[in-house]
Amino acid sequence: MRYYGFIIKANNALIAKNTKIRLREYDFESNIGALNLYMYRNLRNGQLFVAYREEGDSLLAEFSFDENKDSFPSAYNSVLKLLDDTFHIRTVKEEPLEITMNQFLEGIDECRRRGYFSSGTSRLIDTANIWFYYDKNANDGIICGGLDFKEIIIRDRKAADPGMFHPSFLSELKTISEHKLDGDLPGSMVHYILSAGSISAAADLAERLSQKLFEAGRIESRRVGIVSGIKPDLFNRRNHLEDIIENNRGGVLLVDLSETFGHAPSEYTMAADYLAGIFKTYRSRCLFIFMYNMDKPGFSYFLMPTVRKYALTVPLKEGTGNRKSAVKYLRSLISGSEYSKYSGQAAEFLRQYKGDKFTQTEILEAFEAFGPWCLSKNVFNTYLRGPSEEFLLDRDENAGSAWEKLQKLIGLEEVKKQIDKIITADIVEKRRKEFRGKAYRASAMHMVFSGSPGTAKTTVARLFAGIAKEKGILKSGVFAERRGTDLNCTNIEEAFTAAKGGVLFVDEAYAIVSPMSAALLIQEMENRRDDVIVIFAGYTDRMKGFLELNEGLKSRIPYYVDFPDYSPAEMTEIFKLMLDEQGFTATEEAVKEAYSIFERKRFVKDLGNGRYVRNLVENAVKNQALRIMPADGDADKIKKKDLFLLKAEDIYDSNDQSVKAKNEEKTMSALAELDSLIGLDKVKDVVHKAIRNFRYNKLCLDNGIKRNNPTMHMVFTGNPGTAKTTVARLIGRILAEEGILPTGEFIEAGKPEIVSPIVGGSPILVKELFRKAKGGVLFIDEAYSINGDPLCDDAITAIVQEMENNREDTVVIFAGYPDRMQAFLDRNPGMRSRIAFNISFDDYSVQELMEITNLLLAKSEMTISDAALEKLRRIYEKSAGTKDFGNGRFVREMLEQAEMNLSDRVMDMDSKYITPEVLGRIEECDITDISAEAKAPVRRIGFAASCA
Repeated sequence: MRYYGFIIKANNALIAKNTKIRLREYDFESNIGALNLYMYRNLRNGQLFVAYREEGDSLLAEFSFDENKDSFPSAYNSVLKLLDDTFHIRTVKEEPLEITMNQFLEGIDECRRRGYFSSGTSRLIDTANIWFYYDKNANDGIICGGLDFKEIIIRDRKAADPGMFHPSFLSELKTISEHKLDGDLPGSMVHYILSAGSISAAADLAERLSQKLFEAGRIESRRVGIVSGIKPDLFNRRNHLEDIIENNRGGVLLVDLSETFGHAPSEYTMAADYLAGIFKTYRSRCLFIFMYNMDKPGFSYFLMPTVRKYALTVPLKEGTGNRKSAVKYLRSLISGSEYSKYSGQAAEFLRQYKGDKFTQTEILEAFEAFGPWCLSKNVFNTYLRGPSEEFLLDRDENAGSAWEKLQKLIGLEEVKKQIDKIITADIVEKRRKEFRGKAYRASAMHMVFSGSPGTAKTTVARLFAGIAKEKGILKSGVFAERRGTDLNCTNIEEAFTAAKGGVLFVDEAYAIVSPMSAALLIQEMENRRDDVIVIFAGYTDRMKGFLELNEGLKSRIPYYVDFPDYSPAEMTEIFKLMLDEQGFTATEEAVKEAYSIFERKRFVKDLGNGRYVRNLVENAVKNQALRIMPADGDADKIKKKDLFLLKAEDIYDSNDQSVKAKNEEKTMSALAELDSLIGLDKVKDVVHKAIRNFRYNKLCLDNGIKRNNPTMHMVFTGNPGTAKTTVARLIGRILAEEGILPTGEFIEAGKPEIVSPIVGGSPILVKELFRKAKGGVLFIDEAYSINGDPLCDDAITAIVQEMENNREDTVVIFAGYPDRMQAFLDRNPGMRSRIAFNISFDDYSVQELMEITNLLLAKSEMTISDAALEKLRRIYEKSAGTKDFGNGRFVREMLEQAEMNLSDRVMDMDSKYITPEVLGRIEECDITDISAEAKAPVRRIGFAASCA
């Protein structure tokens, strides 16, 4: 059917004056009603005329005809002749314009409301073949089972700037113009496949294409039917699809191939078969334009191969243009809208959008925002604001080729080289297949991306998909992302369908633990090897375990790409880039502070790399906001130059222990804390010399004098309780504060953490231990316990190797008794040569033990009588120098026993004698007699002599 609206010179009075019939025989109340009924009864079969509104001497009317029986000139002339012959209506004030079914129905509805047709509107509906009338909803929509349908009329739009369209689209428009058809259309010469960044962009291209086709006589109607929201089971519903096509012979049907919400593309196999059958049947009745979003191709891969078997199809895509072309394109969109008189403001509006290159999708999305902006600027003069930052960032992906974007990524030099090699190999494989055809079995292109979090694995995988598309290796370059936890036997096939023609990226692939899922995964990798590249990603060590899940996985993955952690310098560059993207700048001191943080944190496990940098930037912006906000909370007082400037004080990691220490004013430096320890003069002297040597070497390097970076590994020898562990902890902090070590992390280990009961297991344990200690200190107490059997020898060999491999960023400190440590060092010839400092911890003197006593009492807020203190001195004099004397540990144990004895004594006292002074004062009777202690086979805790 064809539907037209026009305006004739007529009204109730003129009809009554000029009519040649008895009007009351047709309608007693309305002359217009009589006119409508007369026309209904006397027009040829399939033709319909309806007048529905009187405006002065004008009558708004519409007519329709069956295009299978009539042409427009014939039907129009029939209407005019009958109007002239019977009612002397000769003047057409506005020529007919094609309208949609819905618009025609609105005219019929108005005719009914005004009482202009007395025989019931259902007759008009049936004659006009408005098939959806009885399914029409209250929201002016058309209800079809399993799909959504609407119609538009092709507008006579001025051509937009050609610089905004893809060359393939411009070429087809030219071809259409050069091959116009003058006679009846026997069928559509070609059908079209449109891909764009959005369905709105595809629809715009389809309308422009249809306009050119109509002008060239390729299609007979300006009506375009748009089918969208297709459900997988539309073939089981009353979908009216054949009614839609039958009603628009010679027109255009635009079909959106996107899957609907809640459905996967794999559910559309039967729907695609049904649509292919519809296309085969009706391909000569109307022109089909299939469209899909290039990032989410829906079920196009199920349907398009079949469609191409039945007819010639022309693929077209959306284009890009510079700012000048984008402004012209936007102006053309505005000119066709209700804001047409403001089209001259297009350039001003588009200035809010950065960049000089735009896609049609971007401009169409900008056009959606133009209306509110235009109202605010020209009507309300308020609420003026630009587009959101997130929108701009999303659109930034269109700048440059995927390969250029990869090259611009910070760091990842080896990764870039590997990607180039893989792409080169794939191009050659594709070329081989071109010569050999299907007989050539090309190699698979699946990969493993391994590395820590935040090392850009996902970004590189996404760019690889784009590069492969640019080089012709992949058909679509679509990037489908799934997590290992998302994949199981029920949806693996759907994931491959979604990635058809592109890349399936499986993050944390080791979450796939089911052997059946792994088997199905391998099957799909093999079956789809020509049109899907699978990239598995995750932690390096855990990816090895994943590949062991099924032997077939290894054999089908030819490429392994390792993503190294970013260096502090690279993280600093990322830091500056992220600031620049947000419009921020940082002072030189702030950048140095960020570098210092990255240097300290680079050995922290699972730091996050790029993600850590982003978190640091976000926290810095928050810290800066708190710093620059005036005390009275008036943000208007903040100067513009301060809003986007970060200073060193804004840059810190609140979880960084060194920062916490800096923020605690009373916290002394680790070196000062070492100096404050009682005794240990020899130890302090060695540490100070080592630090001065480091400072000297740094000074030389700063002045261009080459110096070797010496090892800092140490051996601590001494009896128990001589503060070896305490000093080792301080050494880590001192070396971190001096910049010798990145973190100063302190890891303590013994034989259980180093020696494995399994042959070959000790080197693995040692390697993991050094990984944990990287950037800090690994402290191995009683190191000689790693001795006596081949398993221990394996562990020692591994330790020596790791000491050498990590000499620049990890310090190993061995500790134990002097005589036994010598035997340990002799177990491996390479051990002694890697020890830079042998530090001997002497036993404490009696005077030093007394100072330790007073220090411990002060820390616990206890007091002691002179008699008790003197008793302790006598005990120290008697015990010092004996075998296995505990030194500081012995002092601590004596005071702990004294406190237990004090509590026992106080609990036996009358409450009236208990005072705060009594509760916190150690008396002589609370000090356990050492001789009594020695005679007891088992230490008794809490006993005390009575105090008279």
